Amino acid sequence: MSDPQTLFERAHHLLAQTSGGDRLDAAARLPREAADRGHPGAANNLGVLLQHGRGTQTDLRDARSYYARAADAGLPAAQFNLGFMYLNGLGGNKDPAIARQLFELAAAGEDTDALSHLGRMAMLGDGGAQDTEAARAYWETGAALGDNRCAFNLGVAAAGGHGAPPDFVRAHGWFRRAEKLGNPGAAGELRKLDAVMDETERSQVMSDRADQHQP
Repeated sequence: MSDPQTLFERAHHLLAQTSGGDRLDAAARLPREAADRGHPGAANNLGVLLQHGRGTQTDLRDARSYYARAADAGLPAAQFNLGFMYLNGLGGNKDPAIARQLFELAAAGEDTDALSHLGRMAMLGDGGAQDTEAARAYWETGAALGDNRCAFNLGVAAAGGHGAPPDFVRAHGWFRRAEKLGNPGAAGELRKLDAVMDETERSQVMSDRADQHQP
C-alpha cells in the first residue's frame, strides 16, 4: 500500500496532466485516500476538487470538512480556503469573523489571497473592527510578495483617501507597481490619474520615476 505522500504526489501529477476523463477521476480518488490517512496537502486538494466538482460531484459541505482538516494541520492555503467558505457561507454557516481569523492565520504563512482579502475586510470593518492602517499593512505585505491585487488596492486607497488624505502621487506609484505585476486594471487607473493631477503632482511623479531608474 502506498504511503500518503506517494499518493499525494501521484494525484498531483495526474491533475497537472489532465482536465477530464478517467485520469481526472483517478486524480480525485487518490487525494481522498491520502487525506483520509492524514496528509494535509491532499485534504486541501480534495477540498478544491469537491468545491468545484472536478473528478467528483460538487459537495461544498464535504469540501469544507477537508479544508478544515488541512487548516487544522497549519496549511496556509487551506486556512484561506476554509476562510473563504465561511466568508461566503459555502457548505455551512456564514461567519465573516471566523473567516477573518482564518485569513489572519493564512497571512502569517504569506498567503497572498488571504492578505488581499484581509485588507478589504479591515478597510470595510467586515468580520471585525475597521482599521485602515492595518488594511494598508496587509496590502503592502502582499504587494512585497508580488501580488498585483494588493498593489492595485493600495492605489485605490491612496487615490480615494480612505483613512488618510488623498495622495495622487502615491496612488500613481502603486498603480505603476500593479501594472508591472500584471494587473489588468492598473493602466486605466493611471490614465484617470494623469487626467486629474496638477503640474506639481506630475512633476513629482516624473521625479519619483527618475529616482527609481537610478543605479
